[in-house]
Amino acid sequence: MKRTALHLASLLVAGLMATSCSHTTKNIDAFTNIDWYIDSTLVIHNDSAFSYAAYDTVIEQFSKPVLIPLQLSDSVMTISRYKPIGVYDDKHVFHVKKCELSTDTVRYDIKYINKRAKLIIYTDPFPIILSTDKRLEMEETNNFTPIKFQISDFSIGDQIDKSLLKTIGVYNYPNYTIEDCEYINDKNLSFRIIGYNHIYSIERKKIEDYKIKEVMNVVSEKLGDTPEYGPLRQWSKDSDYEYEFYRWSTNGVQIDLTRSKYVGSDSYKKLMNNKNWTLQYDDVVLQAILIETFKNGKPHSSIIN
Repeated sequence: MKRTALHLASLLVAGLMATSCSHTTKNIDAFTNIDWYIDSTLVIHNDSAFSYAAYDTVIEQFSKPVLIPLQLSDSVMTISRYKPIGVYDDKHVFHVKKCELSTDTVRYDIKYINKRAKLIIYTDPFPIILSTDKRLEMEETNNFTPIKFQISDFSIGDQIDKSLLKTIGVYNYPNYTIEDCEYINDKNLSFRIIGYNHIYSIERKKIEDYKIKEVMNVVSEKLGDTPEYGPLRQWSKDSDYEYEFYRWSTNGVQIDLTRSKYVGSDSYKKLMNNKNWTLQYDDVVLQAILIETFKNGKPHSSIIN
């Protein structure tokens, strides 16, 4: 919805459905006479969450705007919003069937990205980053501490010398670009890059089987969690490979430790025999902040720039 007079009229109607609430937060300035948006879609108006409680499937339009007060502390908010429920068709177009009320109690932060105020809500599995047109006069908050890992002395968010990388693929999304890059000094190490030279994710290949136990111990201890395990098996009956994995997903960090085994033609088994593992490191919180930092940049190409 665009920020128009119609939008303001909707808020007046919604205000009739809102109830009063009290807060125990020093961050109330971020929720006083301020609207927070994702792109042009209103999410928070002052200290209340904005959403539509109904959807007319005949005219394909949302209705019944509602403001539901937030419950705020210095570090945590409880936010209730009606969310669209529906299905995707064969062309991956989402069709809304109804709206259902959803409530989350999550941490939040006020941050400044490119000198603009942002409200980061740490929902699971992906955080939400909201923007405002208003100028805030308050300090950043630090209610969420990322758990960072290093692979070959590199971590997500680091800047890397682009001359050390060979670009092998470019992905232009609507608002940002990701480059797949191989590390020239070590072909078993690869990166996804955003914003010219910032590390978005890291992959380490050909990890020997005897080193896996130490990798698992470090990741489990640092995240305070044990991995999900997928035993060696074919993911489809026609596949020539069996796959085995360990997967951690905690505090925004996603780490996959995987290996494959060739089970196809006997004549290729010795050639394709590989017991080594691959480690993939992502962090959805840091990645969301990187996308927000570098979105609306120029598209890239592996052929011409």
